[in-house]
Parts: sequence; C-alpha cells; structure tokens
Amino acid sequence: FVRMLSRAGAKGGSSGQYIRATLPYIRTEIPIIVVFRALGFVADKDILEHICYDFNDTAMMELLRPSLEEAFVIQNQQVALDYIGKRGSTVGVTREKRIKYAKEILQKEMLPHVGVGEFCETKKAYFFGYIIHRLLLCALGRRAEDDRDHYGNKRLDLAGPLLGGLFRMLFRKLTKDVRGYLQKCVDNGKEIILAYAVKAKTITSGLKYSLATGNWGQANTAGVRAGVSQVLNRLT
Repeated sequence: FVRMLSRAGAKGGSSGQYIRATLPYIRTEIPIIVVFRALGFVADKDILEHICYDFNDTAMMELLRPSLEEAFVIQNQQVALDYIGKRGSTVGVTREKRIKYAKEILQKEMLPHVGVGEFCETKKAYFFGYIIHRLLLCALGRRAEDDRDHYGNKRLDLAGPLLGGLFRMLFRKLTKDVRGYLQKCVDNGKEIILAYAVKAKTITSGLKYSLATGNWGQANTAGVRAGVSQVLNRLT
C-alpha cells in the first residue's frame, strides 16, 4: 500500500508531503519514485505520466514535487534496485545479489494479481500509478475516501486459496533451505546427503502451526495475518 507523510508534521497543504510504499519482505517504506525507477521508468516525465494524467493540474503536480526531490539522488534502475535490496533480508551479500533479490520482489511479490512473469513491469507501473493517483485525489478533496467497512471493498479468502498460499510459502522456504545446504556442501567439499538436505517437517510443522495459532504468513513481514483459523466451539 501507499501512504502520504509529512516531513514537518503540519496538517493541510502540500508543502513537505511525500509518498512512500510498503513492499513485501522489505523492512522499511520505499519512496514511490524509487519504486518506479526500479521498475525501469527512470525519467521524471515517464513517472509523472503514470500518476498525473493532466500535466496542467498544478495542484497534483505540486503534491508530487517533494517525492521527486526525495529520490533525486537515485537516477537509474540499478541504483534503485540496490536501494530496495539493501532494505530486504539480504544482509551482507554482494550488490549483484541485492539487485537480483529486489528484482524478484518486484516481479513475484509486488502486485501479484497484475502478473508474476517477466515483462510485467509496465502493467505494474500503470496500476501502481493509478493507486497513487487516487490517493492524491483524496488528498486534494476531489473524491471521498473509500469505506473500508463496505462489503464491496472486502476480499474473501476461502480455505483453498489460504492453504495454497501457505503451502507455497513453506515450499519456497524448503527449497531455500535445500539450496543453502547444497551450496554449503559444494563450498566445503562435503558429501551431499539428501536426508539432511530435505527437512521433512518444514511443511508439516508450518501447516500445523498456522492452523493451531491462526497466524497466517511469514513472521516479520507485511503479509502476516492473525486469527485466520479458530477452534470451532460446538455449544449444542
């Protein structure tokens, strides 16, 4: 999601306000201009075309000025990807691995309903810009805020997609552990034992834990939810 903040903490007016986005598996909020440049849209004009549909709209353009100034030091895609990668879980790795990690986050985790394959950056940039455009309309008082309690703005997550998403996350963790074990054996010249590489309880324990506690998703991430599953009390 995206939100508008204020450097000075003053309410009202466009002075000092800037917009940041929250990305999955990234510890801190990222300036929206950095996200656009990481998606491959470097020029200010290209970015503004995705957000402000009328360049004569001076009020909206002024709201975007602080965000452009904030990301002025980041002027190419590689630097933007490295900026995002540094704020992920990749601590102490090379710049190339940080860039690769950031690319995977943008491709597979950011707006997955738009697409998770290659060459989806343009679609995601347009949708991301549309989100920011609606936020700016609310900030300018041109449209009402969405009613979060309205049923039309709710998303129903049923048992199938919930369990499927949880299994996908646990299977990804399993493959990451196997890859790490194999890489360690290759680096140290040790014999590879598959029984040690594949931890059979990773998926089973993860499913049991989520069903027992109701905590759905990976801990310390933006996507974790509580109270998804509860014990059924039969009172009659």
